[in-house]
Amino acid sequence: MSASQFEGSQLSAAPRLAATDRLGEPTDAGLAKDARDLELPPWNKGRYGTAIGRAVHGVLQTVDLATGRGLDDAVAAQVLAEGVAKHGGIVAQLARAALGSAAVQHAASRPHWRETYVGTVIGDRVLEGFIDLIYRDDGLVIIDYKTDTVPAVALDQRVAFYRPQMAAYAAALQAATQEPVTRCILVFLSPGGAVERTVEGIQEAAALVGDAVRSQ
Repeated sequence: MSASQFEGSQLSAAPRLAATDRLGEPTDAGLAKDARDLELPPWNKGRYGTAIGRAVHGVLQTVDLATGRGLDDAVAAQVLAEGVAKHGGIVAQLARAALGSAAVQHAASRPHWRETYVGTVIGDRVLEGFIDLIYRDDGLVIIDYKTDTVPAVALDQRVAFYRPQMAAYAAALQAATQEPVTRCILVFLSPGGAVERTVEGIQEAAALVGDAVRSQ
């Protein structure tokens, strides 16, 4: 079961997930995330939006978080790998927005780990995912980059949408490390900069993840 499949679910009820058993086989292959392709800028639509998001994440896996050193080379490599060479400028802008955020700069000054796999077994299910950025502060802090365009008036709703996913990451990370996750921070990226939102009540939400997984 991928942590990202918790997006938009209600942890108090059984979320609509494509769960996996211990061998990683889907228990219901027909359950998948709905596509979101509304009134978005061209760089954020359809397959371009997905590929650009992957390219941005790829850049942020390798570039120096504190200084941005290596950004141009990383962008060039990632846009070619994703087949979006004509959108290199947007990828660079989004990556720079992430690097300019206070949360990422703080993470760069602390022990940190990027694109980290976490997984744990709950009942007969495997809960797993890849976390964009983890750093150690007063406990472990999770940072997740979001490249979907979100107007300011919709940010609270979008944070609520992603809260179950962050709770699943927190639950898996705590189980794997036996360390508490004290914060989960969503960093929404746009060409104009980054907006950070801390997910509230993450410990309470993480505690509900096990029940939600077992109910599948």
